[in-house]
Amino acid sequence: MLYARHGEIVLEALHQNDRVGIKIIARDSGPGIRDVPRALTDGFSTSGGLGLGLPGARRLVDEFEIVSAAGKGTVVTMRKWKL
Repeated sequence: MLYARHGEIVLEALHQNDRVGIKIIARDSGPGIRDVPRALTDGFSTSGGLGLGLPGARRLVDEFEIVSAAGKGTVVTMRKWKL
Protein backbone atom coordinates (compact mmCIF):
# COMPACT_ATOMS: atom_id res chain seq x y z
CA MET A 1 0.00 0.00 0.00
CA LEU A 2 1.49 3.33 -1.06
CA TYR A 3 -0.93 5.65 0.69
CA ALA A 4 -3.53 5.43 3.42
CA ARG A 5 -6.91 4.25 2.26
CA HIS A 6 -8.74 6.23 4.91
CA GLY A 7 -8.19 9.43 6.80
CA GLU A 8 -9.85 12.60 7.91
CA ILE A 9 -9.56 16.34 7.46
CA VAL A 10 -10.57 18.62 10.31
CA LEU A 11 -11.17 22.35 9.82
CA GLU A 12 -11.10 24.69 12.82
CA ALA A 13 -11.63 28.44 13.07
CA LEU A 14 -8.79 30.22 14.85
CA HIS A 15 -9.01 33.32 17.01
CA GLN A 16 -5.68 34.22 18.65
CA ASN A 17 -5.23 37.67 20.14
CA ASP A 18 -6.07 39.96 17.21
CA ARG A 19 -5.60 37.30 14.52
CA VAL A 20 -8.26 35.24 12.75
CA GLY A 21 -7.54 32.21 10.63
CA ILE A 22 -8.19 28.58 9.88
CA LYS A 23 -6.46 25.43 11.05
CA ILE A 24 -6.49 22.37 8.80
CA ILE A 25 -5.52 18.97 10.15
CA ALA A 26 -5.14 16.07 7.69
CA ARG A 27 -4.69 12.76 9.50
CA ASP A 28 -4.41 9.16 8.32
CA SER A 29 -3.36 5.80 9.70
CA GLY A 30 -1.45 4.68 6.63
CA PRO A 31 2.11 3.43 6.26
CA GLY A 32 3.69 6.77 7.18
CA ILE A 33 6.28 8.76 5.26
CA ARG A 34 9.79 7.29 5.39
CA ASP A 35 11.69 10.45 4.53
CA VAL A 36 9.69 13.60 5.38
CA PRO A 37 12.35 16.11 4.24
CA ARG A 38 12.55 14.37 0.87
CA ALA A 39 8.74 14.23 0.59
CA LEU A 40 8.70 18.02 1.04
CA THR A 41 11.02 18.50 -1.94
CA ASP A 42 9.43 19.80 -5.14
CA GLY A 43 9.23 17.06 -7.73
CA PHE A 44 9.67 14.10 -5.38
CA SER A 45 7.02 11.45 -5.93
CA THR A 46 6.63 7.83 -4.91
CA SER A 47 3.84 7.26 -7.42
CA GLY A 48 4.94 8.97 -10.61
CA GLY A 49 2.94 12.16 -9.97
CA LEU A 50 4.24 15.70 -10.17
CA GLY A 51 5.43 15.72 -6.56
CA LEU A 52 3.67 18.98 -5.73
CA GLY A 53 1.19 17.90 -3.03
CA LEU A 54 3.00 18.44 0.28
CA PRO A 55 5.41 21.14 -0.99
CA GLY A 56 2.50 22.98 -2.61
CA ALA A 57 0.38 22.80 0.52
CA ARG A 58 3.30 24.13 2.56
CA ARG A 59 3.64 27.13 0.23
CA LEU A 60 -0.06 28.01 0.52
CA VAL A 61 -0.16 28.32 4.31
CA ASP A 62 1.55 30.39 6.99
CA GLU A 63 2.37 27.54 9.37
CA PHE A 64 3.01 23.92 8.37
CA GLU A 65 3.86 20.90 10.49
CA ILE A 66 4.08 17.24 9.55
CA VAL A 67 4.49 14.29 11.89
CA SER A 68 4.81 10.81 10.45
CA ALA A 69 5.84 7.43 11.84
CA ALA A 70 6.29 4.15 10.02
CA GLY A 71 3.14 2.06 10.35
CA LYS A 72 1.37 4.72 12.40
CA GLY A 73 0.32 7.22 9.77
CA THR A 74 0.78 10.91 9.18
CA VAL A 75 -0.65 14.10 10.62
CA VAL A 76 -0.28 17.36 8.68
CA THR A 77 -1.28 20.52 10.53
CA MET A 78 -1.57 23.80 8.64
CA ARG A 79 -2.61 27.29 9.69
CA LYS A 80 -3.56 30.15 7.41
CA TRP A 81 -4.02 33.59 8.94
CA LYS A 82 -6.25 36.30 7.51
CA LEU A 83 -4.22 39.33 6.49
